[in-house]
Parts: sequence; C-alpha cells; structure tokens
Amino acid sequence: MGLLLLATLRGSWTLRSPIGVAACCSLALGLSQPATGQARTSIDIPAGPLPASIALLSRQRGVSIGFEGRLPTFRARSVRGDMPTAQALATMLAGSGLDFEQLSPTIFRIVRRKSLAPTRHPAIASPTPVAPADIVVTGNKRSQSLATLPLGVSVLSFASDTAGAALGSAAIASRAEGLTLTNLGSGRNRQFIRGVADSPFNGNTQSTVSIQVDDARVTYNMPDPDLRLVDVARVEILKGPQGPLYGSGALGGVYHIVTRPPDLTGIGGSASAGVSSVAAGGQGGTLEAMMNLPLVTDRLGVRMVAYHMREPGWIDSGARRDGNGARISGGRIAVRARLGRQWTIDLGGWSQFLNVGDSQYVYAPGTRKRADMIAEPHDNDFMMASAVVRGRIGDADFLSSTSWVGHEVTSRLDASASAPAFGRTGALIHDDRRQNRLLDQELRLSRTNPQGLSWLFGLSFIQSQNQSAGLFTTAPAQAAVPGLESRQTVREGAAFAEATVPLSSRISVTAGARLFATWSENENLSSDGTTESATRKIGLSPSLAVSWRRNEQDFVYVRYAGALRPGGLSSAAGATSAAYHADELQTAEAGLRHAATGGFTLDANAYVTRWQHVQSDHLLDNGLVATRNAGDAHIYGVEMTARWRLSSRWSVAVGGTAQRALLTKPVFDLTLGDDRRLPVVPELTWRMEVSHIFNMSGWNGEVGANGNYIGSSRLSFDPGLDRAMGDYALASVFLAFNRDRWRVRANIDNLFDSAHDTFAFGNPFSIRTRPQYTPASPREVRLSVGMQW
Repeated sequence: MGLLLLATLRGSWTLRSPIGVAACCSLALGLSQPATGQARTSIDIPAGPLPASIALLSRQRGVSIGFEGRLPTFRARSVRGDMPTAQALATMLAGSGLDFEQLSPTIFRIVRRKSLAPTRHPAIASPTPVAPADIVVTGNKRSQSLATLPLGVSVLSFASDTAGAALGSAAIASRAEGLTLTNLGSGRNRQFIRGVADSPFNGNTQSTVSIQVDDARVTYNMPDPDLRLVDVARVEILKGPQGPLYGSGALGGVYHIVTRPPDLTGIGGSASAGVSSVAAGGQGGTLEAMMNLPLVTDRLGVRMVAYHMREPGWIDSGARRDGNGARISGGRIAVRARLGRQWTIDLGGWSQFLNVGDSQYVYAPGTRKRADMIAEPHDNDFMMASAVVRGRIGDADFLSSTSWVGHEVTSRLDASASAPAFGRTGALIHDDRRQNRLLDQELRLSRTNPQGLSWLFGLSFIQSQNQSAGLFTTAPAQAAVPGLESRQTVREGAAFAEATVPLSSRISVTAGARLFATWSENENLSSDGTTESATRKIGLSPSLAVSWRRNEQDFVYVRYAGALRPGGLSSAAGATSAAYHADELQTAEAGLRHAATGGFTLDANAYVTRWQHVQSDHLLDNGLVATRNAGDAHIYGVEMTARWRLSSRWSVAVGGTAQRALLTKPVFDLTLGDDRRLPVVPELTWRMEVSHIFNMSGWNGEVGANGNYIGSSRLSFDPGLDRAMGDYALASVFLAFNRDRWRVRANIDNLFDSAHDTFAFGNPFSIRTRPQYTPASPREVRLSVGMQW
C-alpha cells in the first residue's frame, strides 16, 4: 500500500521542502518538550498512575505535557472517548491537587494549584524545562517516555510560536553532547556521534550516522544536507549503534528530525524576517513562512512551509570578497487525511537547494584571506517524497512508511597542485558530481504499555543507487580530461523486533534484533578499464538492555548493541581497485537519569566501543579519495548533561564529553607512534548555558549566554596529513521578546570574534603541499522579527 501511495505521489507532484529552525526557536538538550500538533483522535486511557496516563495522552494526541520536577504517583481516572485534550487532562487531574495551563494548541503545563502563576513566561529562547518522564521520544520507532528509555538520547525541542533565522546541523551540534561535525562548510560536512569517525574526507563510504526525517531515512553515503529546521517540533539524537532498528550504516547513531504535521482543527500561520551581518564580511537575511489549513475540519488538512535565506560570506580570495556566502531555499508540504477514528494517511514532500559560492579554508592561521585562486563553489540539492499510513489493528499500532529521496551534490575544486599527476601543467579544475536515489519501505506493528509488555515488529527494504563522476578541465584551453565514474547499488531486506519485559515493578529487560541480508553491486569506469564486483552479506544485529527504576527520581540502565556497514569497491583506484570489507561495531554503555523535584535534572553515560575492520576514506597521492579497511579501533567515553532551574526566572545548563577514540590495530603500512587517535574526534568538549526571563512594559523577555569549548583533535592518521586542530572556545548571547502575536530576537554569535582553526582541511588536491586552516565564522549579529496568527 505504501509503495502504491509513493508511486502516485511521484507521478503527480513536484514537491519542495525543508526543515529549518528559527534562531529564537528554543533548544534545551534532553529537557525540552516535544510538541507535535497532531489532529484530534479518540482517547482510550485506562485508570492508572498519573505519569503513565500522561505519557499515553501525550502519545495518543501528539501533544506536549510538561511538569517541573517529578509527577506524583497519584492514580488518575480512566479517560475514553472523543473529547478535547484539555477536557481529558482535567479529568485525569481531578482530585490530585494539580491544575494545568494551555500554552498553545499542542503544549500544556501541569502546575500545582497553590503556585499557579498569574503571569506566564512563554518559551522564547528556551522551552519550559520538564522532567524526562514528560518527554516522549519517537526515534526508537515507537512512542516511549525518555524517563524509562534505556538508551543514550538527546532531545532538543523548538517552541511553535518562535521565529528567526533557520538553524541547521551546526546549531544542534553545539547544544548536544556527542554530536560532532567536520567544517568544510554547509552542505559538505559529515556527522559523527560518540567518536565513531572514519575519515574527514567525503568519499563514497556509507555514513556512520543515519539521518531520519519522521519515519523516513534520508541519507546513505552523501554529506549532511544540513536541512534547516523551520516548523520542526524537535530533533532527537540516538547515541550508539542502532543496527537492530535502523539497519546498516547507523554505527554511531541516528539524527532524527521530527516535523510538525497538519493541524486539522484550525487555521494558523506564522511569518518572520531577519537580517544579519558578520564582522569584516557580508550581510545576509532570512524569510520564513508557515500556513496551516484544515480543508475539512477533523478530516483533511495541509501544512505548508517555505523559506529563503542568504548566509553572509567572510572569505576573501584575491579580488573576490566574501566569496563563501550561501543561498538556501526550501519548502515543505504535508497533507494529512483522517480516515475514521483511528486511521490517518500522511503525504509529504520536502526540498532544499543549497548553493555556496566558494570554500572557506585559508593557508595562514588567524586570517580569513587567501591568495587569488580558482573559485570553488558547491551545491547540495535535496528532494524527498513520503507516504505514511498509520492506524490500529486490535490493540497494536500499525505503520507503513514509504519514502523516496533524490540527493545531488556537485562541487568544483582547484586541482592545479595535482596537475602533474594527471599529465597536465598549469591551472586544472576538478568538477565532481554525486547522485543518490534512496527508496525506503517499512511496515511495523507495535504496542506500548508503560505497566507491562511492550513490543515492536517490522519488515524493511532499502535500496540505494549511487553514482559519482569526476571531470578535469585545463585552463584556458578548456580541454576535458576524463576522471573516474563509479556506480553502486545496495539493497537491504530485513526483519526486526524489539520487546520490553518488566521483571518487577522497577526492573525491565529490553531485547532487540535485526536479521538482514544486503546485496551490493559496484562498477568503476576509468581510462584504465572497467572493474566490477558484487558482494552479499547476511547477518544479525542484536541489542540487550537491563533497566532499573530505583525511585521516582532515578533511572539506571546498561545496554549492549551492534551495527554493520556493507562492503564495496574502492571508487578511485581504477581497474586495479580492490574491494573493502564490511565493518562491524559493538558498544556497551551504562547510563543514569536523575530528575529532582526542585528542578535539577542529570543525564550521564559511560560507553565502550569495539570497531572491527574500520572503513576509511583516504587521500591518494593525486588528491582523489579511495576507500580501504584501516584496521580495528576502540572508543572509550563519558558524557554528562545537567540543568538547574535556580528559580522561576533563572536556569543554568552544562554538558560535556570526554572520550578516547584509538586505532588499535592498523592493517596498512602506517607507523602510528604514540598518537593513535581516530580523525576529527575531539577528546574533550563542554558547554554552558545561562538564561533569565523577565517582564518589561508588557513584553515577556529572555536574555541568555552560551559558551562552547571544543578540544584538540587530529585531521587524519594518514602519513603526511597528521594535522592538529581544535582546542578553541566560542561564546554567544541573545535577547528575545514576545508580546501577543509578535516575536523579536537579537543574537550575537562568536562574541569575541575568534579566528581559531576549526578544521585543518579544505582542498584534497593541495593539502599535501601546504597546511590548510578553516577559521571560525566571524562575529555575527542577527536580528529577526516574526508574528503568528
């Protein structure tokens, strides 16, 4: 059924979309509340403990219900029938001494009757902190309370009534422990989670992080599309291998974007505009708009999002000033149809077109200028269509998800430094074009019971078709020199299952497994001839977790899980190229979540990872990228996130990660010496956020500051490329106001205008001839104004 829906969608629509997030969207790591804005459905909640009842109501209605501290173990009344969410919540809370406030159509806050505040401070830059029990996570393919999820997760939520410049992956990485990005620039970066970093170079190996949009997989072996988070409910980062539920490629974890579906009950919309300027650089601006239209009340609705932004440039190359500016345009359309009381169909389309004028590296530290050279523009274009059917079969939730992704990346690089390696002299340009077509079909049944057996079963099919082609051009004669062309098709069929079994009122066991088969066909075409290979892999990815809810405040768990990436054919070695083998990864972790009534929450984890036959993209002497198995690696780490609500107006959050990612057994001729670190991974990171809410002349306001430290790391363990980077700090401040429908926000990023090297790489053809540096983006001032209706 899902495949039929997708075929219909592809045959009749050309869809544009994105995902983006306003600068004044609230981000609160692991503590914020998801607001999904789902249409009204019939409620069926039995009498039981209030925390479990609230979690079920949040899941069935797709709303966020928060409470500062820990909910009491009051026995809530049963609620059944088709009624407003507010009415259901009032019934549950009757006799408990609690009341609630409705902050928006999809956000509720439970309060104690005696402390109901006459003045509300709505979320402007940071949402109201809530205990983990009040956060429902969907990235684990079923709705689960974060308080009892035996898995390392960061959740960053965005208030629905905020506006500003659309944020991307870099903003999320600065607020989430464990997530690391390279810094080639927007649309060129690679994501890594918990030190599972194979290479800084953009080769053809499958990514170690699976990027998901709602129920669909959207990346395979391409750079991060840097989807902008406009009208997004939250981002969930699942840490550690997720092979049992997500299949091949999710070695490091999952980056899960949860969008807002259509609201079938009322018309609404928002619009915002912003301007920005960087020190000694260019100017930029943003436009965002969202419109929600119920076409048939409670039955059919559409939600449309559009944005356009210009990010200012700040790299000068000869006479070209501010050349690395970017233009980003995107849009999203989502249609929801409600069929009866328990079934819905969601059709969606997303697109984003990102164009960057030049690269952002230099040849001297502490500067943002380089000598005149050929411009190096870059495009990252992303399109997606999806169809999701969900409903109830007996007491189980059914879901069919079908998605198709078209992803194209093109880039131009100055290859003059490598001209002799290709039998040329003088200026040489390399144009590279990579395409990915990804089909993802999944069927699953699940049942969530906070007090008993919960289970999930699914079937999955993924097909990824990848093609890359390089072309060298000499100047000024413009004589074409053919490069390498490679094609790859990977198919994976799988059956997966997971179940949580309570052994007692406080101890539970969660076990999962994925039985999969992958087929990979590879073809390389070059002047040396054609090389073909085919591989097949059948395997099992398991997971096992034991959790202990010590009391209402403390939750402890231990977990083991694994994941695998299929092998392939190296794409840059011509007819003599050799196949690289599948790599496998296993992780054991222990975690603690604590939520005190006084507004203090703590999330801490420790993990150990064993990584066998690491697939790694590496540079050949001529500047092209090939793939090999680098050897075995071990990763050890700890991470912590804490937040204090110091008073009704002040809050503080801190977080940090310390890890060692080491290549322990190389399989190639490499003298590692004392430094055996994997590339890109900083050994130490920490962050701190302070915010204060206030009232001024009828306006609700918030002011805050953020600081980040990124520790030292290395570029690569390849001979001649062992460049140091990292060891720098950045700070930012913000001031935000809202009143009625209006929102105003000002930001200053990189407050002290640091130009420290963030990434010691920019151009693979010249990296061996001289050091390269990627300075931090200069101080940037942003101002945005928005309204909603």
